[in-house]
Amino acid sequence: MTETQKAKIFSMRMQGIGYHVIGSTLNLDENQVQQYCKTHGLAGDASLVSLNHAVWCEQNNRCIFCGNKLEQPRTGRKKLFCSGNCRTKYCLMRKNCKTITE
Repeated sequence: MTETQKAKIFSMRMQGIGYHVIGSTLNLDENQVQQYCKTHGLAGDASLVSLNHAVWCEQNNRCIFCGNKLEQPRTGRKKLFCSGNCRTKYCLMRKNCKTITE
């Protein structure tokens, strides 16, 4: 699975799209999509994924965008993203989602 496919799976799950549709759109097996979603906090009812993902990431110390494990600093503010690229992509994705729904 490529990085672009992973990013598309993330954005499609945040929009509430199911495993079967994502798999057929990206030419992936439905089980591959489901397994990726389970390991990156995107599993469960598609309509609730966008609400639960942030909580899952916070509880499991993961990046909000890509789901990579974070190394938290001993002092200061908690990290939410593993890199500046993830922060930028997340902000752009959120901005695009808001303009589509408005």
